[in-house]
Amino acid sequence: MQLRPAVERGGTPLWTSALAAAAIAAIIAYNTLDAQFLHGTGGKWLQPDNDSAAYMVAWSYFLGDAWRLPIFAVPRMGYPEGGNVLFLDALPLTAIVTKCVYAATRIRLNPYGPWNLLTYLLQGAFAARLLYAAGARSLPAALAGAVLLVCTTSFMWRMQHTAISSHFLILWALALYFESRRGSRRLVEMWVLASLALLINSYLFAMVIALHAVTLLATIPRDGLPWRDVRTMACGAAAVVAIALASGYGVLFTNPSSMQAMGFGLFSWNLAGLLVPRSFDVVRDATGGQYEGEAYIGMGALIVVTVALVSRPAATARHVRTHAWLVALLAACAIYAASNRVYAGSTLVLSYDVPARVESLASFFRATGRFIWPVAYSVVALSLACVFRWWRPAIAIPIAALAVVVQLTEVRPYMRYFKVTTGRALASAIDAARVDEWVRTHDRIWQYPSWSCGGLSGSKVESGSLEANRELQIQLLAARAGTPMNSIYTSRMLKHCDREFEWGAHPRFEEGVLYLLSWKTAAETPAIATLVASGPCIGLSWGIACSTRFRAAPAPADAQPSGGRAMSRGARSGGNSAGTRPGPVRSK
Repeated sequence: MQLRPAVERGGTPLWTSALAAAAIAAIIAYNTLDAQFLHGTGGKWLQPDNDSAAYMVAWSYFLGDAWRLPIFAVPRMGYPEGGNVLFLDALPLTAIVTKCVYAATRIRLNPYGPWNLLTYLLQGAFAARLLYAAGARSLPAALAGAVLLVCTTSFMWRMQHTAISSHFLILWALALYFESRRGSRRLVEMWVLASLALLINSYLFAMVIALHAVTLLATIPRDGLPWRDVRTMACGAAAVVAIALASGYGVLFTNPSSMQAMGFGLFSWNLAGLLVPRSFDVVRDATGGQYEGEAYIGMGALIVVTVALVSRPAATARHVRTHAWLVALLAACAIYAASNRVYAGSTLVLSYDVPARVESLASFFRATGRFIWPVAYSVVALSLACVFRWWRPAIAIPIAALAVVVQLTEVRPYMRYFKVTTGRALASAIDAARVDEWVRTHDRIWQYPSWSCGGLSGSKVESGSLEANRELQIQLLAARAGTPMNSIYTSRMLKHCDREFEWGAHPRFEEGVLYLLSWKTAAETPAIATLVASGPCIGLSWGIACSTRFRAAPAPADAQPSGGRAMSRGARSGGNSAGTRPGPVRSK
């Protein structure tokens, strides 16, 4: 919505509003997340779980690896195919910065906690800039905007997805749109933003590029396209392409299928996930994956939106016409976010087939629900801007204050929950000291089946489960030691399971390799069962560890699952198993 370009009387300078909004966001951050978590020194980082553990795996491997091209390729992570920091959402921008620091000082600076804090500060600061660009240039507007755009599901619930929680990039792109509509285009800044987004997260990069395209479409009829701007755009595009190729996005041309994943129509946006309060008894996830599209704006924001729509509907309609390109993009984002199976609560309201080629293209961004974020932020920020532009401060400020109080009250229980969870390390699911010793005394690790091909639990690994976190803990030990491991969690399927299964058909133990085998697979695969029976192997509660280097007995093995039991040679001969070297493992 275009709001009058003239500065409001008594308007606050942008830098003052941005700093104040960032300060408010920092206060919210420290009341929402554990301080040691934000500093990257303790709390959850002592034993991370789920995606946080996966980020640490990729970062640790990258930190200790040699410099190479593509920059973020890590051959030891998920060998023989190798891995890339890009495919684990491991925040490439901070990975490269901390790697430079590590190369110079040998100091490991965990970037993920501080980045979470930074996203809060920048979310607040760019909320203020967006309000300012939309014409609401008072300090109360900036502070209210910071609270409403920080305390929203789209942002706060993404805390565990460190890179993709960088929603300030969306606010930045929206601010550039309104600033460009008000004056000259900021092409250099637009390309700087695009380059940063590319080094943070591909989903956010796509949203930023789409908003940049709309900015150009909306301003070219007014400003034309002088040669100076063409040159700037060409240089900016060349820089982004160069960064993409150097990072590893060239795989789009050499092996595009590796960038695709199943999930289109599953990880979508439910229409109830934007405006319906979470306290209502309404189904918000009808597919099992619509948490990706959860973007509830908050009760306080709903007050602001309602006031803006009801107070001057004619003016709202006029702004929609004025910003037809932006509105069209936001509508397209909503349509894509909902996918081809549109749910409102538990009701499937619309279903349609899409051509196979279109679905193939959509699989590059399978979590379509995330594309509702620009819609959510635009609705809240522009409604708040309208309230401050259309009403006198004596009316606008109380409305904003009420919205802030309601928003904070509603989100307070969740803030307490996040505070506890980020301050608590996950319990270890393995004998970490023992496994760490094995990892550091071997040249590489071979897990069979690997994460992508079934995992140690014997069935497809379920994200967030005990089995999943156990494997992530093993991967993290390997990454910190710099020991190559074939099993790795990744957002894109890079593993060739058919090749991996060839080892299962003709298994053998190589010198210097630590083998971690599934009990279920060993029991069901005769060749592996025979090899394990010949040892030297150690039975654990979660799997079987084998190595030709197991010459002296380690500490007693963990309790065995019902599917198998370990026997040392001493135990099989009736002697005391303690102090003997490990022998064959037998499965019932």
